[in-house]
Amino acid sequence: MPLGAAFYAHSNVHKDPPLKLECCDSTRHIGPMTCSKPSHTTRIALVSLCFGLGFGASCAGMANAESWLLGGGWVMLSATDGLDHSSKHEGLAFGSNGTWATPTEGLGLSFGAFGNLGRLHETYAAVTWQTAQGDRFSVGNPRPAYDLFARAALTDVFLSAALERSEVGLSRATNGTITEPKYLPLGASYMRDGAAMSLHYVEDYDSYILGVAGRMELPNMSVDAALELVDGDTTKANAKLQLNRDLGPGAASASLFYSGANAAGTELELAYRHPVGAHVTVSEIVSVPLSEPDQALVALGAQVGLGGAWSLNAAASYADTQSAFMAGLRLEF
Repeated sequence: MPLGAAFYAHSNVHKDPPLKLECCDSTRHIGPMTCSKPSHTTRIALVSLCFGLGFGASCAGMANAESWLLGGGWVMLSATDGLDHSSKHEGLAFGSNGTWATPTEGLGLSFGAFGNLGRLHETYAAVTWQTAQGDRFSVGNPRPAYDLFARAALTDVFLSAALERSEVGLSRATNGTITEPKYLPLGASYMRDGAAMSLHYVEDYDSYILGVAGRMELPNMSVDAALELVDGDTTKANAKLQLNRDLGPGAASASLFYSGANAAGTELELAYRHPVGAHVTVSEIVSVPLSEPDQALVALGAQVGLGGAWSLNAAASYADTQSAFMAGLRLEF
């Protein structure tokens, strides 16, 4: 049975269709759910549980095709240097962009995580209902529809750097959870092949967040688009558009992010991901704020396959005279 819902972990080089984990930005995505955090201690305990259960379920799923819980995404243990949060004892990070969900029709559940264990993350948990046609309804803390399509390439290549600029390309629900105290979104979502819709409410901020997103497949390329309206003291919007196409041996993307609801400007991201030899994949990224082009970020990443689902990953970035580096061991599922 297809999951008929989407989780995205960005990779423009390959499209993996197991479970029908539908691709947003050319990788797998399942219908995800966000779980808020009433306190720092509770949040760490919850995200640790999500990571632990998901890791175990993924290993079981790889060993047993009939696993009751299947996932899409990745987890990684990494070391970073040069980022602002590195001085706050987060130089060593356990990060993830993954979701696990029951793959059968009817009542089920979904949970997962995006970010690094500690302060900079968002967790997901929801009750789901999947129809025979693969449509999925979720109630709890679903991942916003805005985050399922047109994801910034930086979130996959250098997650820690992307978390420090979470206002670019991410939902207000995600950005608020990472940057604001007591920002606890609750809501519901609907997902089907190539489209999603979600509605969240954040009680302490009295804000509603409505998002719609989708993908259109064209003969030589695909187009992702997303729109999000945030109704609080005033009504603000986020919007993004992304073009993806194969180019030479790899795949390229061009993304335009308008992040008014996140109190940020408009940014253009260009990314190219391609193989170098049999076991190495290289990613080049340039992200340019249109109002301040001199503040552009440049990033380079490399992924070295170790066999199976394991890989060594390294990345470097430069922005506003600041350099940052990352190296880690990654497991994809």
